[in-house]
Amino acid sequence: MTDRPSWAKRIRAMRESRGWSQAAAAEEMRRHSENALPDAQHLERRWKAWELGENKPGPHYAPIIAATLGTATASLFPPENKPTTVDLIASSGMDTLEIVSRINISDINSATLDALRITVERLCSEYASSNPNDLIVEGRQWLRRLVELQDRRLTLRASGSRGGRVSVLVETRTCK
Repeated sequence: MTDRPSWAKRIRAMRESRGWSQAAAAEEMRRHSENALPDAQHLERRWKAWELGENKPGPHYAPIIAATLGTATASLFPPENKPTTVDLIASSGMDTLEIVSRINISDINSATLDALRITVERLCSEYASSNPNDLIVEGRQWLRRLVELQDRRLTLRASGSRGGRVSVLVETRTCK
């Protein structure tokens, strides 16, 4: 297989950056699983197949692999269908315009912060498959909004951490 899927390349790169062999990475999965996993040789064969892109880890293994590699599942294995505004509304009850409106009128409550968290998670999930220029534009818009939030008399620890994540996304895409 000459052209491996991007998730397979990321699994290998992240494993190699830790200095792990495939066997060591497969064994490391045990630390991040609540359930018993198959024997070491079986896990190693599966890990090799995942790195080659022969099969994509299913819903049982994907979160374990992501945790083993210290990342979010959606970041390592981006959803095939990008989330839409409808997904944001379904998850938070608010679209981007309403989030911004609440920020502007200082109606910051847990629902607004949840919507902000979901938006940041969406940006992180789309990172691997998004157009870098689009991500930079949207990320910078959100950074401006978060800075405005922090300038107000609000206790927004959450906005600071979300802003940090968006900032890292924007800077990483800018450098590519």
